[in-house]
Amino acid sequence: MEPALFDTTVWIDFIKGIDSRQTQLLERTISQEPDFVLITPTVLQEILQGLRTEADFNRTKTTLEAFQMLSPDWADISVDAARLYFTLRKKGATIRKSTDCLIAQIALHFDVLLVHNDVDFDQIARHTPLRTFR
Repeated sequence: MEPALFDTTVWIDFIKGIDSRQTQLLERTISQEPDFVLITPTVLQEILQGLRTEADFNRTKTTLEAFQMLSPDWADISVDAARLYFTLRKKGATIRKSTDCLIAQIALHFDVLLVHNDVDFDQIARHTPLRTFR
C-alpha cells in the first residue's frame, strides 16, 4: 500500500455505497493506513458542494479534514495545470474539466498515485508520467 490521492469520483461512489475496485481500495486504505489517504482542496470542494443537507456537509467536512491535505503553492500549480491542459490540447487530447488537470498536476507534483474513475485522467496518464489506479 502506498499513499494515494483519491479523486472526487471515487469519494462520490464511496459515499453512495458503490462497490468498485477504487472504493474497495479507499475503504482498505482508510482502515489500514489512514495517513495514506490524500485529498486536495479541489477534491474537498467538489465533494462538499454536491451534498444535500447541512448535516451531511458538516459531517463530511469533518471526516475529510482528518485526511492528509496536499496543498502546493497554488499560483505555481495553477500555471502548471494550465500548461498541462494546453499541452494535451495540442496533442489532440481534450480534457473536459480543467479541475481534472489541476488534480492531476498535484498528483504529478507530489508523485503520488491517483485513484479515479474518470476517463480524463486516463488521457492525461497516456501523455504524462501520471500514475493512476482505475
